[in-house]
Amino acid sequence: MTRVAIIGAGLAGIRVAHRLAAAGADVRIFEKARGVGGRMSTRRTDFGAFDHGAQFFTAEDPRFRRQVGEWIERGVASRWTGRVVHLDAGSVTADDDGVERFVGRPRMNLVARDLLGSVPTEFGVRIEKVRRGDDGWTLSCDAGFAHEGFDLVVVAVPPAQAAPLVERSSALSTAIAGARMWPCHATMLGFATPLDVAFDGAFVESESIAWVARNDSKPERDKPTCWVVHSRPEWSDRCIEAEPARVGADLEAEFGRVMGVSLPPVEYRATHRWLYSRPANALGSAALFDAEVGLAVCGDWLRGDSVEDAYVSAEDLADVLLPAYGLA
Repeated sequence: MTRVAIIGAGLAGIRVAHRLAAAGADVRIFEKARGVGGRMSTRRTDFGAFDHGAQFFTAEDPRFRRQVGEWIERGVASRWTGRVVHLDAGSVTADDDGVERFVGRPRMNLVARDLLGSVPTEFGVRIEKVRRGDDGWTLSCDAGFAHEGFDLVVVAVPPAQAAPLVERSSALSTAIAGARMWPCHATMLGFATPLDVAFDGAFVESESIAWVARNDSKPERDKPTCWVVHSRPEWSDRCIEAEPARVGADLEAEFGRVMGVSLPPVEYRATHRWLYSRPANALGSAALFDAEVGLAVCGDWLRGDSVEDAYVSAEDLADVLLPAYGLA
């Protein structure tokens, strides 16, 4: 039986794991965080819940549309029908692109958890090194443990984290050498009373803010008025080492300005820095595989920055791996 190690339990890693396990491979996922989903995370607080990573997802690729349809049937995803606008210098313009937007239900990461199913996953394990020997791949983690005997290693983490894990493959190392990710700050604001605005999400023209959304407008979210503010990547890059509280204060002040209303009392505030948020230069390849050494790479950053990009990257990689290991 082919033994496969997946490094990273974001949507791309989970989807590859699901495909390979369903075809008969012995798959194990290693994830440094405490849960699945990566940037599809939800921050749960005493005030309410905030989708502080991915805000929604769209579905154009037929494979992903089928998956979204299955999620909706199982009740773990829904359409988000909130009103989305564009904010520019006090002007509010309706977003008329006709795009369907979907969200996990009742939290964004529920779709990732649903997709994971029963695939064995070890959380809180940071893989720091991989090495190839006569008995296959050995993965060494930060706690000093070694996980041995894998025929294939799939690296499903951002390029800066992937680079030291694929050093054995010159082809993969070269392919991702030029990849760079922008950071993003997510400021979460909980208000005592609703804001006097007639929209639920907005693409914003501002030096520091790119997007705002009323989290409680999404299906089955908590009732308190929770807003999420996402920064512009270039702005976050300039203040990457700043204290989160200072960054959050700047974003909160700008949020009040662009919304054009007096903000009610803030009852909860927090800021999270996503160090690897979106690619500065997508490579245009959905997946990478070095068959000679048994190393592969996938992730949204290879082709874009969306949830769909992560899923499609995983699908394309699985389509290559299954026949390569006699699993098709």
